[in-house]
Amino acid sequence: MNSKLMALEEAAGLVTPGQTIGIAGSITTLKPIALVETIATAGLSDLQLVSFTGSLGIDILVGSGAVASVAAAYVGLGHFGRAPHFVAAAESGAIEDLEYSEWLMLQRIRAAAMGVPFIPTRAATESQLLELHNFRRITDPYSGDELIALPAWHLDVALLHAWRASADGHIQFAGPPDHLWDIDVAMARAADTVIVSVDEVVELDVIRQRPDLTQLFPVDVDAVIEQPGGSWPTSSRPGYDEDADALRAYAASGVLTR
Repeated sequence: MNSKLMALEEAAGLVTPGQTIGIAGSITTLKPIALVETIATAGLSDLQLVSFTGSLGIDILVGSGAVASVAAAYVGLGHFGRAPHFVAAAESGAIEDLEYSEWLMLQRIRAAAMGVPFIPTRAATESQLLELHNFRRITDPYSGDELIALPAWHLDVALLHAWRASADGHIQFAGPPDHLWDIDVAMARAADTVIVSVDEVVELDVIRQRPDLTQLFPVDVDAVIEQPGGSWPTSSRPGYDEDADALRAYAASGVLTR
C-alpha cells in the first residue's frame, strides 16, 4: 500500500503563492480549519480562493493577507454572523469579490471534474452574472435553443476535511452532505492536487466494512493528514458538532480562540 500520510506542515507546503485554491465543506460543516490555519502562517500571497459556501476558512486566509480574490456563492458564518476579515477586505477593495450563484459555481466545477472544456446550462440566462463573468451564449445543435456555456473551473489545489481515511487515500464521509451531494467530490476531482485532513486514519479492512461511505479514492488524493478535530470549530460527524461559542466569538472578534 502506497501511504499518502503527511504531517500538517508538510501538506500545507504543497500550496504556493498565486494558486487557485478550492476550500470544501458547507458553512459550518467539514471545513479544513487546521489545514487552513497552517497555510495562513506560511507567508503566501495572491491566492485565488474558490468555495461553494465559504466561511471561516476563507476569512482566516483573507485575514492573513494571503488572498487576492474570493469566488463564492456565499461567505459568512451563517446565523453566527458575518465573516469579519472578508467583509472588511471586500468593502475596502483589498480583495476581489467574485459573486456567483450556487448553480453556476457547481456546474463549472463539475465540468472540470468531468474533463470537459465547458458545460451547457439554462441556469441564470437573464442574470447579470453572465455579463459579469463574460460567459458565452451558444446554440444547442439539436434543438436550436440558446444556452450558456460555462467554462470548466480547474483548481490548482483542493482542501477538504473528512471523517476518516486509509493511509493510501480511501476517503470516507460519515453521512450525506448538508447541501448538493457532490460538490466536495467534484471540487477534489477538479484539482491538480488534493489535500484531505481527517479525524482518524484507519486500516483498509475497516474501510472495506463500509464501502458505501467511500467518496474519494487513492487516485483522487495526494495527501492525507490525520488531524483529530481538524474541522473545529465547524462540525465533523460523527465526532463533533459545530462549536457555537467559538463561532460566535470569532464573528465578533475575527480571532479564533481555543
